Amino acid sequence: MGVLTSIKNKFVRVPPDYAQLSARLGTLAPFDAARARIFRYRKQYGVNLGSMFCLEPWIATRIYEEYATHNPEAEGDLVECMGQCSAEKMQAHWDSWLQRADFERMASMGINSVRLPVGYWILGYGFVAEKYYSRAQTYNRALYYVGRIISWAAEFDIGVLVDIHALPGGQNNDSHSGATGPARLFESRNHQDMAIKCIDAFAYLLAQVTNIVGLQVINEPQDHPKLEAFYEHALKQVRAQSPTLPVYVGDAWNLDKYAYIVKRLRRRFGFVVLDTHKYWVFRPEEKQYPVKRLIKELQEIDMPELLHASAELEGNLVIGEYSSILPDISCQGTNPTVSMGEFSREQLYVYNSTTAGTFYWTWRLQHDAGFWSMQFAINVGAMPSEYFPFGWSFSVEPSCEVIVRMAEERRSEWREKRLQGHMNYVARWEGDFGFGHYVAGFDEGLTVALEFFSRLKFPSKLGFGHQLASEYAIAFVFLHGGNQWQWEYVDGFREANDEFSDFVHHII
Repeated sequence: MGVLTSIKNKFVRVPPDYAQLSARLGTLAPFDAARARIFRYRKQYGVNLGSMFCLEPWIATRIYEEYATHNPEAEGDLVECMGQCSAEKMQAHWDSWLQRADFERMASMGINSVRLPVGYWILGYGFVAEKYYSRAQTYNRALYYVGRIISWAAEFDIGVLVDIHALPGGQNNDSHSGATGPARLFESRNHQDMAIKCIDAFAYLLAQVTNIVGLQVINEPQDHPKLEAFYEHALKQVRAQSPTLPVYVGDAWNLDKYAYIVKRLRRRFGFVVLDTHKYWVFRPEEKQYPVKRLIKELQEIDMPELLHASAELEGNLVIGEYSSILPDISCQGTNPTVSMGEFSREQLYVYNSTTAGTFYWTWRLQHDAGFWSMQFAINVGAMPSEYFPFGWSFSVEPSCEVIVRMAEERRSEWREKRLQGHMNYVARWEGDFGFGHYVAGFDEGLTVALEFFSRLKFPSKLGFGHQLASEYAIAFVFLHGGNQWQWEYVDGFREANDEFSDFVHHII
């Protein structure tokens, strides 16, 4: 990845009018390609940072209270109510909503990624529309606070998925899309052009930031006839800025359809990930079953659906939002905390077994007195208190260094065992096979697994395994030939990771 990236980066566009955006974001640590690979390709155990930048009145209640008589919903309504005080009041919110201690706590429990929802308007002048146009100065300091979040996260080896949660005109009918009323993004060419311009700017700002997990170009869009074409346009724009930055897109509440669409897009645009959201509290009243039945449905309906979508996408699927919250009637006759805790643990098992990552909605509420707050849910036992891969913890023995040394001592043994299994598997077919490709893939895969496990402050587990294996395989075939055996390289790479994972699970 490092060599290819350095070559491709020579051709990345650097628009002169973006210089002021970079200055406002601030100075971040120099790009480290080897560490960035871990942040981007590892299994994500995450949480959303809701209402840090894209405000919602039920989360960030205090800043809305003063204007309750006007009933502002979208952030644009709120800053309009604030008038000339908007910059001062919004900056006070950004300065206080999250602190360094939040990231320290996340890291202590194994949360390795955060999803950061932002409105397109935080880019300020030149990137705003509608109500945000007249209040563009409100956001002069917003990127500084984005940079602060990224830096705090980096300090604790936490990755950041920047989610453009709201686009011009709104991509859905909810106020968190930045607009009040019907979605108008796809009804206006101007809105779509502005959206692409903002996506381009975010890609420019984030592509060379080590702990950026990726860029999500849209959140919970309506399943509009123009959405697929919009994705293609957005991906072309991001790839013009960066050939390697992971790009996340929403499934428009239609997982099967967009799994197929993203499968096609991945062939042209590389590292593209589909984001699906899972909320059980919003089910129709006739489907608000008791917890035991919901768990059964989770296992027998949702899990096969996720497995199918993940297979279509070769693992490039995440749960960008989920929660422990269930309808009141589902917990009737039980202790709600216990019932939601039981359901949450089953959710995590299913989601972690079928996808490359999960992000709880959300890290905090204004007063952290409800299950929508992950901190509250953890404190009362409705969510687990640790999320480290392999069942690892800071007190576990043996140490990471010892585990890596033990694995290296077994490299030859594992390689021979897995190669023999591979040879037995392909013996059923006639033809030539590239066992050398398999061995090369196995050795590289094990090296990568050990690096993921030991390079950062706490272990990482490969999440987007097929994506990374395929990229290594392409590079190997480019240098050594044997394109027809590329699949064997991929198999060897992935089986090395499986071997190491089984080993770690066994000894911890």
